[in-house]
Amino acid sequence: MKTSIAYEDYLKAIFKLAEQRSDSAASTSAIAERLNIAQASVTAMLKRLSHDGLIEYERYQGARLTSAGAAIAIDMIRRHRVIETFLVRDLNVPLADVDAEAEILEHAFSSALIDRLWAHLGEPEFDPHGAPIPAPAQAPIERRDLTALSELVPGDQATIVRLAAQNAGQLRMLTQLGLVPGQVIKRSAAPIGASDVYLQIDKQSRVLNPALADTVWVLCPGKFSTE
Repeated sequence: MKTSIAYEDYLKAIFKLAEQRSDSAASTSAIAERLNIAQASVTAMLKRLSHDGLIEYERYQGARLTSAGAAIAIDMIRRHRVIETFLVRDLNVPLADVDAEAEILEHAFSSALIDRLWAHLGEPEFDPHGAPIPAPAQAPIERRDLTALSELVPGDQATIVRLAAQNAGQLRMLTQLGLVPGQVIKRSAAPIGASDVYLQIDKQSRVLNPALADTVWVLCPGKFSTE
C-alpha cells in the first residue's frame, strides 16, 4: 500500500505514543501535541486511517495500530534511525541536528536502500541517541532495564544509554554538557533546598534541571524503569 507522508508521520507518532502506555492506545490530544497539529485536524486524519484499515479508532478511546499500520510505522522508525546513524557516523552531523534532517530524508529513502545503508554501517543495533534500530521486518526492542537520570540518588553511578529529548535545543544542551550515550556519570548531592540534578562526569560537576534529566536514560545496577 502506497502511503502519503502525512500517513507515515501519523502512524509513527501513534506507535511511539503507544509504547508509553500499557493499553497501547494513543489519544487524539497526545497525537496533536506530538505533531503540533490542531485536534480537529487529527480527528479527521484518524478517521481516514481507520477507513483504510491502518488503525482502530473510536472517539474518546484513542487510536491503536492494526498490523498493517504497525508494519508501516516500524518501517518508518527503522528508516529514521538508520539515517540518523549514517548522518552522525559518516557525515559528522551534530547529534542535536540529526532528528530534523532524518524527518525529511526518511520519506525519500526506499526500504531497500535503507537495508543497504544499514549493512554499510555494520548493521548497528542502536541509533546515536541509544534508541534500538529495528532489524528488517521486526519491531524495535526497547530496553526495560533503564532508569531516568533524575531517579538516581546521590552516590549512584550509571552509564548513559539513551537520550529521549524531543527537540534540538535539549539535545544540544546535553551534548555540550557531555551527556551522551556511553558516558559514565555519578549522581552527587545537591545543596539543601535545590531541586536541580547534580552530577559528576570525569570529576567535573554538571547541573541539570529535573525536566531535562528525565530525558536521559541510564543503565544503573539495581535500578529498573517501568518504561
